[in-house]
Amino acid sequence: MQLQPIIKAKMMRFRNIHELDSAKDSLVFEYYSNETILSNHQPNGSSISDELLSAVSIGGADDMGLDGLCIKLNGILIQSLDDAKDIITTHNSAEIEFIFIQSKYKDKFDSGEYAKLINGIIDFLGEQHYQPMNEKIKNWLSIKEYLTGNEIMLLWNTNPVIRLYYVVMGTWNSSPHIEAISNKFKDDITALNMYGDIFINYIDTERFKKICDDNDNQFSSVINVIDTFSLTAVTNVDNSSIILCTATELMKLLITDDGILRKGLFNDNVRDYQGDTTINQDIYNTIKTDPESFVLMNNGVTIICSEIIPGNRKVTIRNPRIVNGCQTCSVLYNAYRSGTDISDIVLSGKIISTNDSDITNKIIRGTNRQNIVYDEAFECTRDFHKLLEELFTVLSENQSNNKIYYERRSKQFYNNTSIKSYQKVSFRILIQSFISIFLNEPHMGHKHESRLLQLYKGKIFIDTQSKLPYYVSSLISIKLDQILKKEISYKHIRTYKSQIQMIIRILAGGYKYDINNEKNIDTYCNNLLPHIYDDDTFKNFVSNAINIFNDTVSEWVNQKGEDYKYAIKDSSDFTNFLLDKLRVSSQTNISYRGIVSKIALDKYKHYYGFITNSGSTLFFHSKDNPELDYPNLFNKDVLFDVTIDTVTK
Repeated sequence: MQLQPIIKAKMMRFRNIHELDSAKDSLVFEYYSNETILSNHQPNGSSISDELLSAVSIGGADDMGLDGLCIKLNGILIQSLDDAKDIITTHNSAEIEFIFIQSKYKDKFDSGEYAKLINGIIDFLGEQHYQPMNEKIKNWLSIKEYLTGNEIMLLWNTNPVIRLYYVVMGTWNSSPHIEAISNKFKDDITALNMYGDIFINYIDTERFKKICDDNDNQFSSVINVIDTFSLTAVTNVDNSSIILCTATELMKLLITDDGILRKGLFNDNVRDYQGDTTINQDIYNTIKTDPESFVLMNNGVTIICSEIIPGNRKVTIRNPRIVNGCQTCSVLYNAYRSGTDISDIVLSGKIISTNDSDITNKIIRGTNRQNIVYDEAFECTRDFHKLLEELFTVLSENQSNNKIYYERRSKQFYNNTSIKSYQKVSFRILIQSFISIFLNEPHMGHKHESRLLQLYKGKIFIDTQSKLPYYVSSLISIKLDQILKKEISYKHIRTYKSQIQMIIRILAGGYKYDINNEKNIDTYCNNLLPHIYDDDTFKNFVSNAINIFNDTVSEWVNQKGEDYKYAIKDSSDFTNFLLDKLRVSSQTNISYRGIVSKIALDKYKHYYGFITNSGSTLFFHSKDNPELDYPNLFNKDVLFDVTIDTVTK
């Protein structure tokens, strides 16, 4: 199969980053296609996490003809029923999109394969289900049934949207057979009387490349302008101007061929779309009731791009980014999508062509100065997270097998192929692991990050807190996730990852620490890190933690009854039960490996020595270990036990 060169290069980069060297090209293409399509939907143009990509990539046995399946709720790509519930609780509204993807690593569109895909989608969206489904599809079905239930239907803004992508690396020349199947599909879905707009996208090589370019903001847009006014020359600015244009012309820049808002345009905005705020309501009311006054009452948009080409009442903008005006653009888009006539809306735009990052940052700060509010939606813009990003980078420099990086900004490491996908710590991993591990609340660790920000405001990401426990919790989460993915026997444990993380921390470090005392928690974490860094030691902790968890579950069910077996993941009572069980023993013995780095005699002629283990040094003495052959221990690789006091916090 001959791929278009740029697509092939990008897919090879994807294969390398996700460590899919031994996977078949067809499977890699399915995963790459899923990521590419969904990145077009992702808020802020963020990269798709490994966890989400795994949940979305449903191809295989009993896949209903689908290779990708995802649900977007209130503009957010979700991956679990917990995500859906958290977002509903946070927003108290529901705007739903179902996204279906079939990707074929071939050069011809096939009506038979397409028909199989359509039948699978109809089965999934209907009330009755006849086709066999794998576990991943069943997960999505549980989310779909929750979102289409009577209680949530009352919160719908509009009926759920259906988006279908049929991806083939050939050329789409319009197939009457495939289009007939599509028309029948639309009739069948409409007959269900539950769904809204249906978008069917036949993605061939040319269009797939365009989506890739859209994701990277590597595209050009030609806008018809009412007037243009050039600005004065500035060093390292190639060109700049003020334009007047209609909102309809702005839509050429804002939306993709699929009618999706290009959220990647707003990556450099200080604030994402803030929703139905008073200011945004005022913007919308002006659009509806006083469109001719819009240009007087609105500050317009600021666009930074790589090149501006003016000419004959047109302006071509290459590789644009909107650094100010996200609220304006989003309200205009919502009005346009709802069918409102925006052709009479006129707005101003400042367009600046520069490749100088310093100038870009100054423009962003200057144009957003009046809007900077470090609220929950933009937690990652705070200095706390910038310092945390630096800490991750510095600590990774000294590690060979334990490198992790905090991906604070959207697609921060997208072009760095040396950083694998599993090494990237997203904000979701950061907050979920910290709350589970260092706040001892694993029953909350599965919740969506937006909900956790609300619930733990004032308890996390405090400027006076040490950054080190955030790094430690992320490292534990990443390393545990790698083990759980590889060990088939641990499959049932993945649901309780948050609980296992907490147990590992307690086994390795004990209970005693003060999260808000920087010196105390730094000492605690520095003592903990050598045990996490060492792969053999960490695997030992994981095994012990899983055994403790399984034993605790058995004891819990025996005491409470079988009905309590299914509410463990999000039960605070079970967390307390687990903590109490861990406190029963005042000591826990853990086995390690290390090198005896010194043997000597004290003033009483008693032997003592030091063992070096992953950068830390431990003391031992003959009075505690009289049976050892001390003269012959130097430089030996030894196994040893450490007794940890588990004193309650």
